[in-house]
Amino acid sequence: MEAAQETRTPPATPEQLLAILEMQRQTARGRRQTGATPRRVALLAGGLLLIVAGCCAALLVLQQMLSDLQRHPGQPDSSEPVAQENPGNFTK
Repeated sequence: MEAAQETRTPPATPEQLLAILEMQRQTARGRRQTGATPRRVALLAGGLLLIVAGCCAALLVLQQMLSDLQRHPGQPDSSEPVAQENPGNFTK
């Protein structure tokens, strides 16, 4: 029980807490001013460009599928079984 009490740190005073918060604010302000923002903007712009390119590719695939469907309207649906003539007759 005494060992657990020895590892505890004394509570920080309000002045110490204010000093810690001020250091954290200065660190965050320094990070914002060093140019981390252009990197973030480039990352967001690249992600948006990737999404737009993916949407365009999906649209082209859909357009190709629709044009193939219009070219071959008489073909049977692949989900329905195709009836065969003389299924049990193997002689020529």
